[in-house]
Amino acid sequence: RVNLYARAAPPAPRAVRTADGGLVRALHAEPDCAALLAAVARDTVDLLTDPAARGALRQCEGDNCAIVYLDMSRGRRRRWCSSEVCGNRERVARHRRRAAALARA
Repeated sequence: RVNLYARAAPPAPRAVRTADGGLVRALHAEPDCAALLAAVARDTVDLLTDPAARGALRQCEGDNCAIVYLDMSRGRRRRWCSSEVCGNRERVARHRRRAAALARA
């Protein structure tokens, strides 16, 4: 299915001058759904066919989180899809376990 979607033409970029004379990238026209799917599908093909990138795919270690992310951290030791959400939940749970253990002692 990814290959099927990747065959469509992706949104066409173009260079546009800004008021100060610089160049920025913009889309030639408002993309339709097929063009957006094509862009995502082509990125997916690039990711899945690149062994180094594919090796950086990780599944979040958060409880009940099924998100798969690309670990681009310096040491390639990232554990959660989001440190602010899943990581924070894990740190709070760890704190509560320690506090409960101290309360029982």
